Amino acid sequence: MASNVLKAGGKIEIALHSACVKAGAYAIAYSIIERFPLAKPFLAKSVQTTLSRNSVAKIQKQLIRDIYKLHELKPANWEISAISAVAKTSANQLVDYNLIERKLKKSLGNTLATWLMKIAPLTQWAPEMIAVVAHTWAIGRYADSVGRIRKMGSDWLPAPLAKNLKLPANVLWNWTEEAFELALPVLSKLHTAGSKLKRR
Repeated sequence: MASNVLKAGGKIEIALHSACVKAGAYAIAYSIIERFPLAKPFLAKSVQTTLSRNSVAKIQKQLIRDIYKLHELKPANWEISAISAVAKTSANQLVDYNLIERKLKKSLGNTLATWLMKIAPLTQWAPEMIAVVAHTWAIGRYADSVGRIRKMGSDWLPAPLAKNLKLPANVLWNWTEEAFELALPVLSKLHTAGSKLKRR
């Protein structure tokens, strides 16, 4: 039994990491596309399809389902909505714009980062992206807590401990940087699409 619990716990950590980075990456992609809509038609159909299938909300809902499944449970629709709503109020994070800019330039390179910040300044999208990473973390942590309570036979959602839902600062920055790197191919394609628009 202890072995199974440990295995489930490890899988939950992997699911959390994957969902947070993926949600952050798609959050930045959607945010930049919203501010640069004329480039969208120039994106490959496969990229557009991937974007349409991976909204932040879909990623977060799937995380709840995945964590419940690891607890051998299935969430009701109201549970998914409630977990997401409660977690959002507990996921506020401080944003260090200087650190984000340095990490952005390190991840994307100076030229692409400068272009990105020109069409969409950090203040427009960085807080949202970091909030998405933090919110996804809180959702996963809360879903895990609920799953543990559910297995004991409870039919109510426990009040989450806010301190357990706050993503540690070092993990937040590391995963945010991973999200930048994951979003790099889409951002590069947007940059290329923007260059085509200028030549037209």
